[in-house]
Amino acid sequence: MEAVSEETNSRTPSELENYFASYRDLPREIILKHDLLRVGHWFTDAALELASKALVKSYRLFSYDLMPMKDMKRKEHRKTPEWFTIRRGMYGLRPVSIQTTLDSRSPYVIDVVDGQPRLFLHGQEICEVHFPKPMKYYTRKFDDGTAYHEIIAFGYFVTAFRNCQYWGPDEECRFCDINYNARQMKESKDFTFNAPVKPVEYMVEVARSIEQDASEEVGFAPPIDFLITGGTILKTLHGKDELAFYSEYVSALKWGGRRRFVNLQTNAQDKETMKRYRAAGVDCHHSNMEVWDKRLFEWINPGKNRRVGWDGWVRSMIDEVDVFGEGNVRPNFVGGVEMAKPYGFETVEEAVKSTSDGVDFMMSHGIIPRFNQWRREPGSYLGAQYQQPAIPLEYYLQLMGNYYNSWKKYKLPMPRRECVHPERRIGSGHGTYDDILLLNELPDYEEAWERGYNEGLKGCVTRQ
Repeated sequence: MEAVSEETNSRTPSELENYFASYRDLPREIILKHDLLRVGHWFTDAALELASKALVKSYRLFSYDLMPMKDMKRKEHRKTPEWFTIRRGMYGLRPVSIQTTLDSRSPYVIDVVDGQPRLFLHGQEICEVHFPKPMKYYTRKFDDGTAYHEIIAFGYFVTAFRNCQYWGPDEECRFCDINYNARQMKESKDFTFNAPVKPVEYMVEVARSIEQDASEEVGFAPPIDFLITGGTILKTLHGKDELAFYSEYVSALKWGGRRRFVNLQTNAQDKETMKRYRAAGVDCHHSNMEVWDKRLFEWINPGKNRRVGWDGWVRSMIDEVDVFGEGNVRPNFVGGVEMAKPYGFETVEEAVKSTSDGVDFMMSHGIIPRFNQWRREPGSYLGAQYQQPAIPLEYYLQLMGNYYNSWKKYKLPMPRRECVHPERRIGSGHGTYDDILLLNELPDYEEAWERGYNEGLKGCVTRQ
């Protein structure tokens, strides 16, 4: 099926409804979510005031914005939420979380009506918006002024190394703005911790605080997921190679409390290295391949290609399943970068087929890839060097449909989600992955989200 292709930000409500009609096999929530991520969204003054009381955006790794921080005249980077949830409205939407992606040119605007945030498209109200509730530990600071939430974001995300040793156009992944984002955070002077490496002892204390809050609310220590990530270490960092550096964080987090499930994102490694990560405490590994096509992998990931290569990366992901088990190998892909100018695929059909073939291959081996939608960040190499139009919405919708079909075909498990934040507990990730599985497969999806929103973590953990 084909809907009207778009290369600008001029989406209209009637065009959105054309997509609903053309892709009846997909949840409407998925269609709107992908459009909100591909062209971004904006906040009125009233919405920004409400959002500033919610869970603030962390800028934990990439910026995920379509505009630089220096152009945010109202300090949006310290007032917008980590994500927001769309719900109900004229299309009867179920709750789905959207990662905040700022662009002042977007046709999607969040405003306030009768004290409640709403999403508008070219002035027409589309649905309700809910901002994520703040977490108790977000009010805490270390003696040096470092905010706890800048060490672990939304009770889950630990960026151990804030930079990347893949540096410059000959090494750095071309879609990536990790080093640029670290610089703009520091230049803004609005963040309390800007050192490239987060102290292990700070992470341990914040994790303890998160676990204590959860245990007090629930009445016992609930299972909690964490993710440790950071830039690549090519040689050494603080006297440690990549394995030793990240293993220290893994072991401190895994064994520093009860019922902790640790995800780790690093480069693809040989099987013996993966076993050592497993022994350190890793439960699930993400060796982020970013793009499936071999030719594009070589162009988009020059450092990864030079040091590991496409064949080595694929072989490593397959080996990881032997170490961590089916469903616990979750490499990330930057959905849409397949069509990046000037060397990406020129048609939606080519791009969808390439990545769908890769998804099917990986799922046949027990790998469940994740997708974060490419935001075309202006500080990345691709964003700075080339004019990058928005990726056609058709690409994302066709890919998600194929993703779901492959997951069903191989009878893979539902991805685990035990984030301590109650609104994400059932699995509604604020990126782009997993939503289609949840919306299609969980009969009580909306009821479970409602419990998390209204009753907090206790409602998620103690009620089935």
